[in-house]
Parts: sequence; structure tokens; C-alpha cells
Amino acid sequence: MQVKDCTLIKPLYCNKDTNAVEVAKILRENKQRRIIIVDDSEFPIGIISTTDINNRVVAGNKDALRLKASDIMTSPIYLTCDINDKLNDIFEKMIKHESYLCPVIQDNKLYGVLTYGETIKYGHSKHGNS
Repeated sequence: MQVKDCTLIKPLYCNKDTNAVEVAKILRENKQRRIIIVDDSEFPIGIISTTDINNRVVAGNKDALRLKASDIMTSPIYLTCDINDKLNDIFEKMIKHESYLCPVIQDNKLYGVLTYGETIKYGHSKHGNS
């Protein structure tokens, strides 16, 4: 089974120049905890979580209006996958990195997001069989 056989969620993303206040608003409006940061070609270059905003902006007493997404994102993203990758391979990587989501790339652009729950749904029951 491949990643493309799974149900992917629509990626929540913004540009690296988006300020930290806007990042927080996007997360709040979409009721999400993570946002993917893309470059001008829509390739994922980083990720920001609500914890990152808390630790790097609020607790750091930084001016959120002056900080860009690129200033607070975790980069590089240590786990991405291609839409044609084998699901079991990505499942193993998600376990190794203790990651609950994996940005999915198609044609060198952000395409969707694979969740850990989706890998369990399809991959775990067939683990080692694909």
C-alpha cells in the first residue's frame, strides 16, 4: 500500500514571511495545533506548533508582530514523504520520530498531510506485509 491510497487531510500552511500573530490566528481559526511553512514554490521548509509559539514567542517575551514564521519554525522538517512512498516505510519513520503527522509531497510541492491515525488504520494491520 502506498501513501496515495490513504485519506490525506488538507494541509494547513503559510508562507515563511507570515508574521507570528497571523500564524497564531490561522491556527486558532482552523482549530489546529500545527502549520506547515512553505517557500515560494510551495515546498515545505518548516513547521510551527502552538508549543513553538508559546515557547519561542510568548515565553521568550518576543514581539510577535515583528517575528516571521521563518524566525520561529522548526526547520528543516525531519519527516516528509512522497505520495508514492510505501505506507509501512512512513509508518516506521513516524514511530521513530514520534511524529503524529507527515507532510506529503507531490511534484515537489506540498500536497497533503498524512496523519498517524491514518497509518494505523491502513498500515498497522498490514505491518510487515507490504
